[in-house]
Amino acid sequence: MKVLLGIILLFGFVVAMATWIGNKFSRKNKELEPEEEDNFQIPTGCCGAHEVCDFEEMLQNPNEIIYFEDEDLDRFKDIPANGYNDAQIDEFRDVLYTLKDDEIRIWLLSIERRQIQLPVILRQEALFMVAEAS
Repeated sequence: MKVLLGIILLFGFVVAMATWIGNKFSRKNKELEPEEEDNFQIPTGCCGAHEVCDFEEMLQNPNEIIYFEDEDLDRFKDIPANGYNDAQIDEFRDVLYTLKDDEIRIWLLSIERRQIQLPVILRQEALFMVAEAS
């Protein structure tokens, strides 16, 4: 049974990574349509990769923690990833699915810095969402 679960998780991870890689390369090769080029403007003071800049800035400040109205999750500090019940997992899921695409990586880093482990069952979902957002 454990072997089957391991194979399923491995398969899910491989599919998520393949999807992420496929999306990444298809976006690089895609050119803007002429009307999109005319309307595209980079905000003043922005390098054009705002999500990347925010994430890199947070990486440079290892003590910085950003909360996403999820302070109540702090009570799960030091609980192992497989130690949650269904109601607790739903609390994490509620936060995860209310985040914007560009906030998911920052939230994952934030809970890691708060020594909160994401429930095992949500790891694949979160990785898939990060891959889709990239």
